[in-house]
Amino acid sequence: MIIITAQAFPPRTGGIQNLLAGTAEYIAHAGHDVMVLADGGSDAKQWDREIDLPYKIERFSGPRPWRRRRKYWRLQKLAKSGQVTAVFADTWKSIEVFNQPFDFPIVTWAHGNEFPRAMDKADRIKKAMAKANHIIFNSNETLTRAQAFTPDHVPTRIVNPPIFDPVEETSAQRQEAEQLWGDDAPRLLSMCRLIDWKGLDQAISAFPAVLERFPTAHYVIVGIGDDRPRLEALVKKLGLQKNITFLGWIEEGYKTALLKSADLFLQPGRQVNEEREGYGITYAEAALQGLPTVCGNAGGAPEAIIDGKTGLVVDATITRNVEEAILSVLSDKDRHDAMRVASREHGQACLWRNRIAHVLDAADLVKTSL
Repeated sequence: MIIITAQAFPPRTGGIQNLLAGTAEYIAHAGHDVMVLADGGSDAKQWDREIDLPYKIERFSGPRPWRRRRKYWRLQKLAKSGQVTAVFADTWKSIEVFNQPFDFPIVTWAHGNEFPRAMDKADRIKKAMAKANHIIFNSNETLTRAQAFTPDHVPTRIVNPPIFDPVEETSAQRQEAEQLWGDDAPRLLSMCRLIDWKGLDQAISAFPAVLERFPTAHYVIVGIGDDRPRLEALVKKLGLQKNITFLGWIEEGYKTALLKSADLFLQPGRQVNEEREGYGITYAEAALQGLPTVCGNAGGAPEAIIDGKTGLVVDATITRNVEEAILSVLSDKDRHDAMRVASREHGQACLWRNRIAHVLDAADLVKTSL
């Protein structure tokens, strides 16, 4: 049995939550029994009952330190029964409470923002990471960021976060997407949490230049987050209310319909204080639908695209750079078409079923199915 221990797990949303859900699902699809030890109360347990999952989940509630210890005690019990063959953890925080050696491998993911710039926690984090037998970093950038926290003797590898097969859109959702776009063209799309370091303010600021070249351009922003009021105020200040649409949260099938019907994906992120992309899974999801991307050069985001082939990487702290990148892709039909083809190929390579072997190998496991 493979155990996955996680603080971050659905039904909570976010990149780490999705990554751990994929780890559980595709290890199970690869032919292994999987049990997830996850945080969550009654709402999470209800979600577990309603979703058809290929793995088991046990939930742990209460104060955070208590949750961690209860999951560890459950792992100890399972280990004594001889059922456990490997453990995967969401971050160093989930293995910090381990205080005895096990006779099976322990693998932890590393994402980026859990490694602070300040070094006051360095000894604590390094001691926790030393309890792993293997560390999977989500990008080269994260590996570099975490260098001071990583024990020299623990093997490491880089596995960019894989993506799920998309939820197919319904005919009604395809129609809804087409009605949203109308006759407007070209169609620009962002799909992410609305937080400052995603760089959507730079995409909005670049849009007047796009309209000068393409007067019927339409920009749709999908997602929720604390930065929405500021972004909406910027749209109003620039007089772009008729050209930029905020959709908020939408269903997965509708996301697929929008990705398939758009012309360019925008997420020109940058670093804000200590926050930046550890990787940027939405770029790969857009690529799967054949969308070229304009992304910022901060963090691990550039590793999610192939610069010059599936999109363009720019210094997104400068609005002019974002403007020029957007226009250079949309103004050259041959280049845009070539980027669409390359993006689909890149997106296929990023699918879970094509990357799960790299995750399993960190624990000396193999696929027996899938």
